[in-house]
Amino acid sequence: MSYANISVAADTDPKEHVWQDRMGLENYDLQRVALEKDLIGSETVEQLRSRLQKAGYRLTAINQESDSGVEYEVVKGDHTFEVKSEVSDGKLKDLEVTNNIWRADSTKRALKDADYDASDVTFDKEHPGRYSDAQFADTWAQEKEALAAAMPVGKKFDDYKKILEDRGYQITSINDVDDDDVEFEIVKGDHSFEVNLERDDDTQVVNEVEVSNNIWHSEETEKALDKK
Repeated sequence: MSYANISVAADTDPKEHVWQDRMGLENYDLQRVALEKDLIGSETVEQLRSRLQKAGYRLTAINQESDSGVEYEVVKGDHTFEVKSEVSDGKLKDLEVTNNIWRADSTKRALKDADYDASDVTFDKEHPGRYSDAQFADTWAQEKEALAAAMPVGKKFDDYKKILEDRGYQITSINDVDDDDVEFEIVKGDHSFEVNLERDDDTQVVNEVEVSNNIWHSEETEKALDKK
């Protein structure tokens, strides 16, 4: 199947695989680990914020900030993470740096604009944890498993496209397509995934299906998520 025969409701011209998560995950994880090391030893919120700034990160959203814990969204270049820690007697404990997939509007703006000033972000007490990945993780994992089960090998692209449409998903962009591979992003409500189909060069029958995180969203995926 040629790329020209793939019909989706978006501009799907793959631009040098720029949105493919698998092309950037190694560097992303290295940066996450490096940041976690930079933050080791932070005992207070003030120290944590200072070390984030020293490491070149902008604090772009506050998902939690209380006597029991803190959770921040941070941005550096095209990478964003969640930094979270429990608080006990005013001291931080069990600090960790994790993926940031569900992002506050201020975080999205910071990713697009290196000059965006997010220094005045505050904790929204009316909607605590609104964008925290933790509140979405369980349903995301369940849906990921359900999607994988609904897309067995042995079919062609159009078959999977129909399966996804029947489940309420929109294909928002094609990141890569050739005779033996097609990768695309899908959106439904708050959830977005990358789907990679490995297929036989000649028959175009898919012999491997992978459903994974979608960390780097294409513009069309971001628009679809904003419309939810």
